[in-house]
Amino acid sequence: MKKLLRNHWSFRKTSQVLETCEVLDHWPFLLLLAALTAYHVWGITKVPFHPDEATQLYMSSDFEALFAHPGSLMWDSSHEGDRQQRYRELDAPLTKYILGLGRRVFGLQPLPVDWNWGQSWEENARAGALPDAALLFAGRLAVTLLLPLSLSGMYLLGLQVEGRLTGFLAALLLGTHPLVLLHARRAMAEGALVLGVVIGLLTVLGGGKRPWLAGLGLGLAFNAKQSLAGLLPVGLLAVVWGAQNDGNRLRRAGLGLLQFSAAFVLVTLALNPLYWSDPAGAARASLAARQDLLTRQMMDLERFTPERVLRTPGQRAAVLLAHLYVIPPRFEEVGNYVEQTAASKQAYLAVPGHVLLRGPAGGGLMLAITLFGAALAARRVWKNGWQGERNLTLLLLAGIFQFGALILAIPLPFQRYAMPLVPFTALWAAYGLGALLTHFRRS
Repeated sequence: MKKLLRNHWSFRKTSQVLETCEVLDHWPFLLLLAALTAYHVWGITKVPFHPDEATQLYMSSDFEALFAHPGSLMWDSSHEGDRQQRYRELDAPLTKYILGLGRRVFGLQPLPVDWNWGQSWEENARAGALPDAALLFAGRLAVTLLLPLSLSGMYLLGLQVEGRLTGFLAALLLGTHPLVLLHARRAMAEGALVLGVVIGLLTVLGGGKRPWLAGLGLGLAFNAKQSLAGLLPVGLLAVVWGAQNDGNRLRRAGLGLLQFSAAFVLVTLALNPLYWSDPAGAARASLAARQDLLTRQMMDLERFTPERVLRTPGQRAAVLLAHLYVIPPRFEEVGNYVEQTAASKQAYLAVPGHVLLRGPAGGGLMLAITLFGAALAARRVWKNGWQGERNLTLLLLAGIFQFGALILAIPLPFQRYAMPLVPFTALWAAYGLGALLTHFRRS
């Protein structure tokens, strides 16, 4: 018995040592993770304020309501004029819960008044719609602390694609991307959106063996931002693909699709009490609200800046690429409060690293490396066959589907709408850059 215990203890110690060594093998990424997280957190207060942050902090009251009285969040046709119900119809819910949790940790209450875009900055401040420094910091910190999860996911994606160098570079490029540095540190949806893309891609790669996990991952992505619905087709493909070599593949495919769909729907319902009482009515109201918002935004563009309206798919694709690589960080979509944020914008742009590799030269270089990486991946799929390169094929298709969905659905030139593509640009640029570095090292 003593000998058995000694052997068991020795085995446990050996396993622990091996696990420690495996973790230490990734020490460059762990150092990068710590450095980028510290850099993002350090700069939280330097990010210029966006009025949409006030709206999200106002709606973060749904966090308490979800547990205390979720019935108050259900859709009611007689409340169609209610401001909060309209926001629930328009926006994905995950961000407001993250913000609610963040401020609860600091013992803070939600913003009592929503921002009114028809009033001046001073009028909003007097009405209580401008969050104080503590509330704004708590909300931004909650969103910014999603970054380590996003970077870790990008590292794992890089490992799946090629290896540690690709994973390290993918995390580095994501964590230093100017759009991530600006938009994903605000108390808004972009931080959760980036994490949603990464989680969605990771779970899709395992969709053949665990369809429910792919449904869960893409459900979280969709509830971070509805524009990530562009990833759903590749999730369905991953589930069906996993059953192709089975003798009873039709049955397995059907069960996989059922698991995927059930997980997706359950996540969406759990996070959206809006749909609990009348799912069909709430869904129709949500679609109508989003269409009405898009129509009004288009009318405003047509009236004030008609040259910014993106009328063709080619124009939309060009603007998306320009936002991803060339155009400096855009702090607002409209010019209502440009004077009030001018000083904070100048201070933000003066911080080293906030506009890394932007402009025609730097952006053009990064675009070329990204295209080179994607072309290398496509060539590898062509050479080895899509069955032998399942992960690469799914990731390439996911980027194509998401890019296409944005072109089809969004005719607005707003920079934040390009955010779903940022993880893809980081991954393929890392793959291309890693290949170049490996080539030069060997030669």
